[in-house]
Amino acid sequence: MSRASSATVVDASRVLRAEFEPYLPLMDFFAELLGPRTEVVLHDTSDLSRSIVALTNGHVSGRSVGGPATDLVLKVLQNHEHDDRDYLANYLAESRTGGTFRSSTFFIRDAGGDVVGMLCLNIDDEPLTRARDLLAAITATTGLVKGAALGPGSDAGPAAGSVAMPVAERLSMNVDELALDGVARIVAAQGVEPHRMTPDEKVAAVREIERAGVFLLKGAVAQVAEALHVSEPTVYRYVRQVRQGG
Repeated sequence: MSRASSATVVDASRVLRAEFEPYLPLMDFFAELLGPRTEVVLHDTSDLSRSIVALTNGHVSGRSVGGPATDLVLKVLQNHEHDDRDYLANYLAESRTGGTFRSSTFFIRDAGGDVVGMLCLNIDDEPLTRARDLLAAITATTGLVKGAALGPGSDAGPAAGSVAMPVAERLSMNVDELALDGVARIVAAQGVEPHRMTPDEKVAAVREIERAGVFLLKGAVAQVAEALHVSEPTVYRYVRQVRQGG
């Protein structure tokens, strides 16, 4: 199989799937077209713990080849919500260090239509959003209408034209971080301290963890057991209950 140029780092320890061959030359192309603030990532879904098999401009998120899948990758594989789509475009992603990106993912499928890989672009628009917010601030008007906040000290809220977007993906540095982040967010969302949860509340948490695809990762059961203050056999029992519709 052909390899991308030196600008793209390819995991030399992996034998890349034939389906990836057309996408490797595109990685340098996208990076050169969109500039050094664009990271291009090729994921192989056969091993989610080290799914990044090729990477261009990895400095954007701080990741490297051999890194794990993202929470979005897990959800796509677990829930099959996007089986009828070829790609997802322009959603908000966030790195472990708090950086935000405008991201897009193209699904790579095998001859049977199953997703075997993903080509992802993560664009750091921070300079552009700062410029947008500055322009919005200096061109803002007070809006003399009923209910408008006037006068010094009023909270103008977000800059005009800006829209708060939910984070759709988090770019984790390693597989333990990916599992821990997913489990921690879901457990925290239950609104009850784990040691105070009832068995039903813990099953509800496991149901959400299952929906997030976290159990696709090796070692996830141990992470969930620790987070919920239960034994690993109990987590397995909860998972069976959830998968059986309980």
